[in-house]
Amino acid sequence: MNVQKTASYVFTKICSAAVLFTVCGFAGWVYETALTSYLWGRYAERGYLHIPVLPVYGVFAFLLILILKKCRRWFAVFAGGMIVSTALELVSSYIIEAVIHQKLWNYSSWDFNFQGRISLYSSLIFGAMSVLLIKAVYPAVRKFRKKTSENVVRTIGICCIAVISLDFIYTLTQK
Repeated sequence: MNVQKTASYVFTKICSAAVLFTVCGFAGWVYETALTSYLWGRYAERGYLHIPVLPVYGVFAFLLILILKKCRRWFAVFAGGMIVSTALELVSSYIIEAVIHQKLWNYSSWDFNFQGRISLYSSLIFGAMSVLLIKAVYPAVRKFRKKTSENVVRTIGICCIAVISLDFIYTLTQK
């Protein structure tokens, strides 16, 4: 494989990863907005950015895929996803709070929580979401990448990267 083909392949993989990141970030926004709206009894838009994408879900998705993509049994994916997501959520809560000086979530009102940062209920939900990610979302995005022309994947990926990056920069300068 020559350098030009290798660079083209890598660029397409990056763009495909951006699509997956955006899909998972949007799914996280839908989940959190729906759950919080239900719990609060009124519409509650969730997220740090202005667009309906929660980047933490995209990051977690990549880590979960790296760790769990070879698991064949759904229960192993569920348990592994539950454990990994809970650990990541706990660690990221400290990092996010230290970096942006805000607490982006709080489970204090939920039973079985630790410092409002993690909760048994959210861990169970993340286990179920991990099964969906590994058994449905990730395979669907891979199938999309294989069935779609490289130019389309690149265009969508570049748009995802640009919109999320611009919103992130805008959000940081506004807060």
